Amino acid sequence: MADYAGPRVVADRYQVLDRIGAGGMGTVWRANDQLLNRMVAIKEMHLQAMGKERAKKAARARREAHTIARISHPNVVNVYDLVSEDGRLWLVMEYVDGPSLQQHVAESGPMSPAAVAEVGLQVLSALSAVHAAGALHRDIKPDNLLLRPDERVILCDFGIAALSRTDPITATGAVMGSFGYIAPERLTDEPAGPPSDLFSLGVTLCVLVTGRSPFDRPEAVAVLNAVLREEPNIPDTAGPLRSVIEALVRKDPADRPTIAQATEMLRPLTTRILTTEAQTVTPPPRRRRLLGLAAAASAAVLVAVTGTVIVLTNSPDQEAATGAVSLTKPSTGHPSIANTNPTRIDEVMPVPDDPMVNAPESYWMFSGDRYIRVRLSESGYPIREVLRPPSAMRAWKNTLSKYPGFRTKVDAVLRVPGNSHEYWVFSGKQYLRLKLAGAAQGYQDSLVAGPKPLSDWKNALGDLADNPIDAVMRTPDDPRQYWFFQDGRYVRTTLNDEGPEGHVSYGPAPVAGWPGTFDKFPAFREGIDAAFPVPGEWNYYWVFAGTQYMKIRVTDDAYEDTVTEGPETLRNWAELG
Repeated sequence: MADYAGPRVVADRYQVLDRIGAGGMGTVWRANDQLLNRMVAIKEMHLQAMGKERAKKAARARREAHTIARISHPNVVNVYDLVSEDGRLWLVMEYVDGPSLQQHVAESGPMSPAAVAEVGLQVLSALSAVHAAGALHRDIKPDNLLLRPDERVILCDFGIAALSRTDPITATGAVMGSFGYIAPERLTDEPAGPPSDLFSLGVTLCVLVTGRSPFDRPEAVAVLNAVLREEPNIPDTAGPLRSVIEALVRKDPADRPTIAQATEMLRPLTTRILTTEAQTVTPPPRRRRLLGLAAAASAAVLVAVTGTVIVLTNSPDQEAATGAVSLTKPSTGHPSIANTNPTRIDEVMPVPDDPMVNAPESYWMFSGDRYIRVRLSESGYPIREVLRPPSAMRAWKNTLSKYPGFRTKVDAVLRVPGNSHEYWVFSGKQYLRLKLAGAAQGYQDSLVAGPKPLSDWKNALGDLADNPIDAVMRTPDDPRQYWFFQDGRYVRTTLNDEGPEGHVSYGPAPVAGWPGTFDKFPAFREGIDAAFPVPGEWNYYWVFAGTQYMKIRVTDDAYEDTVTEGPETLRNWAELG
């Protein structure tokens, strides 16, 4: 399909802005969703057939799509809509403003073993959901792993995915995939299954940590021969990841580890390496380090995103027949909850009826599409007690779970000034206002306003309103003033009553303005994930960045900052007891 000569609106909703790339499975444009006022990627599917064969392929694509659409996971690209117009199929999906890991390695060089181990854990978690849905990805490689601004690795491009129990969409006899990453059984007549994706992951981990494939050869035929017959050549720079890579790229799929086994092999490497590297690694690096990749990266990222037609469905995990879910009730049965206990913290939110209003003890902590309720400590490790085990975001059935973005990640939370039961919640370039009932009502949530664009906060945030907010931290001496953080910058804002109106009192400025705390440590200098008052200790805060935390003190008026404890490494949620 040719480039558009002028603006076009698909399905009376998606205004096509510009072409950002094309591939064998489709052409991708950047578009504006006029209904929700957000940027999306829209892709025309290339079915490459006519007449009855085209209809057959379209039907098969839809059948496969219904399965893949049920995959709800923080490490899998979000799909918003499927539309049919003028005889064409159009897929509407998340616009990922960030590079692929292939581009990151090309720009910055191989990643550290700790960072690659973390990437591996995230991809394994994604593949667990994909395989549980009865699908195979069939093209795991660094180009198909995207680095979102929130540092999450996203698995994309299901363009050659196949249901494990149905015929693939691809032509009979054709081998679809990328040289060097294709499992040996897919090059022969042997059946392919989940171990084939794990082989491709092993090659991917080797490329990320060493910069080269273990089957790297000068010509394509030699690469395929190496995959089939030769032992992998894994450079010494793979370090402690060597044994994991060797296991994943074994010729016989029966000899490869399962997802659960590979997860157990990688998890201790992440923890051990982070400790021995002086706790300065924040896997993977933040987006601000990758700004030089800019538009070219975004274009390549979106070309990679899924060629399989995917349709929207309701949440795959419906709750009890009553439809009511208490936020105090742990959720079970969801693969991302049952199999994953995160380390890093995206944001924290004070429980509304905690008796210590100014510095409460009880908080909900969010990580991806999961949350946990905890009681905080005054010193030592910030979490003193787990009050409720990890649960799915879908339990916030009237607010966060209803809206794309919010149901997969909470960026920042601000309690509405003067109202202990209402909160501003930020996710991406949107925000909403919600209300929570007290413990007697099971902390039931209700929507007060939104979602609305973050630009509403322009007067209060200045330039920070142009991109997602990372964290909010109230000042110690004025209940109307807050620090808002974004990557390596911050502003001090004075809010008017309940917001979002207000004005910038100071900034935007780099976090070098915190010379006694954030500027001293690389992870914190790059950006703050969450910050909140220490219970019972005025002027003290717990602060999170990446996989680290520390306790700091900030004086009144002069705002002089000092570290009182840490930095230290965060524990996995499963280790909290």
